[in-house]
Amino acid sequence: MKRKQFEKGMTEIAQEGAIQIFHVPGGGLEEVIVGVVGVLQLEVLEYRLKSEYGVDVRRRSLPYQYVRWVENKDMDLSRLNLATDSRWVQDFKGNDLLVFGGQWAIRWAGEKNPGLILRDVKEN
Repeated sequence: MKRKQFEKGMTEIAQEGAIQIFHVPGGGLEEVIVGVVGVLQLEVLEYRLKSEYGVDVRRRSLPYQYVRWVENKDMDLSRLNLATDSRWVQDFKGNDLLVFGGQWAIRWAGEKNPGLILRDVKEN
C-alpha cells in the first residue's frame, strides 16, 4: 500500500545525493540496493522514510563493496559471465553498473567478458 510513498521517498532522497539507489533491470523500486558510505547514512534513510513518507523499511546486508560504470552501450549485459558476488544493476537514471564483492570479481568480469569496459564511479 505504501509503494508510491516508498518510490517517491527513495527517488527524492537519492536526488539530494545523500544515497545512491540501484535496482535490478526489469524490476521495480520495491526492492532496491542502497549504496552508502557508512551505516549512519542507512539510519538517516530509514528515519526519513518513516518520518517523512510513512514507510517502514526492511534491510539486509549484501556482499557488494565496489561499483563500476559499464561504458559499453551495445553489450547485452544480461549475458555477462559474472562471479557469484557480482550483479548488473541500474541507477535511478537508467545507467548500467556492475556491483562486486571484491577486486577478484572485478578482474573475473574483465577476463570472462572480452570487450567489457568498466569505469570506477569515483572517476565520474
